[in-house]
Amino acid sequence: MKNYTVVTTFNKKGMDLYGQKFINSFNKNVDESIPLIVYAENCNPTGDSRTTIYKSEVITDLMAFKNKWKDVPKANGICPFPEKRPRDHHKKFKWDAIRFSNKVYSVLHATEDNTRDWVIWMDADIVVHSIWPIQDFLKLFPDDKWLTYVGRGPGSQTWPECGFYGMNLKQPACLEFLKEFKRVYDDPENGIFLLSEWHDSFVFGKLLNDAKQRNANVLDYSKNIYNRTAKTGGGGHPFINCVLGTWLDHLKGDSRKQKGTSLKTDLMRQRSENYWKTI
Repeated sequence: MKNYTVVTTFNKKGMDLYGQKFINSFNKNVDESIPLIVYAENCNPTGDSRTTIYKSEVITDLMAFKNKWKDVPKANGICPFPEKRPRDHHKKFKWDAIRFSNKVYSVLHATEDNTRDWVIWMDADIVVHSIWPIQDFLKLFPDDKWLTYVGRGPGSQTWPECGFYGMNLKQPACLEFLKEFKRVYDDPENGIFLLSEWHDSFVFGKLLNDAKQRNANVLDYSKNIYNRTAKTGGGGHPFINCVLGTWLDHLKGDSRKQKGTSLKTDLMRQRSENYWKTI
């Protein structure tokens, strides 16, 4: 069987609120043949025998990025052009490059291993709520696709929902995408800081749209769930409304994390899984 590896990251606060729960639910419900890599920032989570836990300090590029930009306001959530963004300049996540660099560099570090066929990113505020059979897991990653992700409708002008995406490391288009992903963070003055926002989902979406102009053979799990396209920001909760909701819940935002589940109002249609009947 091909090598499929799931990767995530979190810090001490994240571990206490959701990260350890994610590992526990993954170990309980995902086939044991699927390894999990966790990059832990200042914390000590635990997992089963297929769980590999690294200190985030092993990612030297991440440490270099943080050391260089840790005291620079524009890399820490302070909008550098508030006059151009009067409606949302206060939304610090949009310019918090330091915060989201943990995720980006964890992905890049995990994809450096060329023995892996697929690397799958999963946010640590996900709950694997039901048994995930291996045959269903593998169907999500067709070998002819170079990337899989959760969009927000055909032609959407907003960023994807980057809580889950799969990278086919045997496809040249994917390797080119990852090379550019690394470049724009390694050289942010000529990369992410040239964009209008620099959280990972915005950057991912921009690079993906550019790459699709050259090779559009990707899989968007959300493509059949929208009656209309989300043109700007938000776009609802496509993650739980697409096929991924069969096994996963994504606790986006503080309210869902505190509740421990997504909200019933997040569902665009009734789901048949027992988990969704109880929220």
